[in-house]
Amino acid sequence: MSEGTVPGGATGATPGWSAPGAAPAPERGDVGYGQPAAAYPSLPSPTHAPPGWSGVPAHKPGIIALRPLTFGDIIEASFACLRRNPRTFLGLALLTSLVVLLVMAAIGGLVWLVSTSVNSTDGLDVVLALGVTSSVALLLFTSTATSIALSGILAYPVGEAVLGRTASMGETWRRTRRFLPRLLGLCVVLVIPPTVVFAGLVALAVWGFAGGTPAVGALGVVAVLCLTLATIWLGIRLVLATPAVVLEDLGVVASLRRSWRLTPGLFWRTFGILFVSGLLIGIVQYVLSFAFQLGGMLLGFAVGSMGSGQAADLVAGVVTVGASVLGSLLSGVVTQPFMAAVLALLYTDARIRKEGFDLALARVAAGASPIGR
Repeated sequence: MSEGTVPGGATGATPGWSAPGAAPAPERGDVGYGQPAAAYPSLPSPTHAPPGWSGVPAHKPGIIALRPLTFGDIIEASFACLRRNPRTFLGLALLTSLVVLLVMAAIGGLVWLVSTSVNSTDGLDVVLALGVTSSVALLLFTSTATSIALSGILAYPVGEAVLGRTASMGETWRRTRRFLPRLLGLCVVLVIPPTVVFAGLVALAVWGFAGGTPAVGALGVVAVLCLTLATIWLGIRLVLATPAVVLEDLGVVASLRRSWRLTPGLFWRTFGILFVSGLLIGIVQYVLSFAFQLGGMLLGFAVGSMGSGQAADLVAGVVTVGASVLGSLLSGVVTQPFMAAVLALLYTDARIRKEGFDLALARVAAGASPIGR
């Protein structure tokens, strides 16, 4: 089959495959999801597949067969990413977790320095209240930003694994570091507006009930519930923007539009897979955190019983807290790469189902080499 044709011998889309409103396809020869920086190809293809799938035999050059994916395919392939390339996936997850720990340490040190410089009790209460509020907000934003950045960065080695390649940590960083500002911008767009609106509605509800106007409070509660449902719906429609930033070299707005075009008809499927995946990693996180907390408590008790006085109590407390932090760190290192792989595979599956993307993947897996390698 020549490069200018698709199955059936026709040039362009197969007869009967419509492309209403589709964006112009990238030129042939582009690599990555449209750009040389990534692993996947980008071929002109129909915007949606006919009943069934594209008809290409289910070739499996890497972690998935090149066909529409089932839930089991996505979960199995996500585990395969971690199993086949643990250095890249777990190593990058460890680095991002260390960034969060450093931010936590910096916030704690800053709050302690400010609190020790305040003499009056009233001033100390205000400082501590403001410090705790701002610290929690900054920590949540940092954690979310690093999680989004990690999901985007790890989309690259997932794309490589789909094609049967293994991307090292250094290669992954070299090819994805330029996307960090865009991923941070994506985090700002996705997190800050709903957070501000949510905080305002919660404040309205509290003010209504506390001020003796329960009708206003009830209205605030209903608005919070509606906002929660709307946030979930929008989150699922826009969830594929993160891998799209890296795998198609898109900007913030373009990636959000891309996810919006890929998710129609796949909402409940995407929601279900993310929900079940979230339950799985939640169980793993709970087990690991509980095991380390219990071990830390027992070890702290043993250390404390070996001495007496404030020094022994201090050492016991440090051991207990340290074990808890270590458990949280380990649980994040193990579970975040898995969720990032699930997200990248959902993106790949959406393109296979809507764009016949398996054809392009099969072509590149058969021997086409990415530009710049």
